[in-house]
Amino acid sequence: MNYLAVIVVIATAAPTHSEQAGFSTAIGPGAADRYGCPIRTRPESLTFTGFRDAWRSVAANDLYSLRRHQMALAADTCDCESLWPDWATIEDEFEELGFAAPTSSDSLHIAWSAEEYFPIIFDLRDRLRSRCQEAE
Repeated sequence: MNYLAVIVVIATAAPTHSEQAGFSTAIGPGAADRYGCPIRTRPESLTFTGFRDAWRSVAANDLYSLRRHQMALAADTCDCESLWPDWATIEDEFEELGFAAPTSSDSLHIAWSAEEYFPIIFDLRDRLRSRCQEAE
């Protein structure tokens, strides 16, 4: 019986794991890609942590990924600035696509990604990877 009381006291007195863990939707500073380039963290203006708005963070990641791959291939370079441009390059388009509108829902992102993102992102990634590996 005493053991049960001790376990209850310890379990209720210790902070839970979720209270100790810091929640973050962004990659921490110092993270680098396969080419040694620092990965830019998503700015707060494009970070959405609420359950109903989490899709907006995914939409920002997808749009950024698509545009950065396209821009690096168009620039024909694998320097870090081309591989990881400033997030500001997509902020206007993010709003124009309606992702920032308070009345938008995840169905907007689903439709956009099915039409604009998924059909071409794999090819862009493969082409960029081939180009940058050749440059090494």
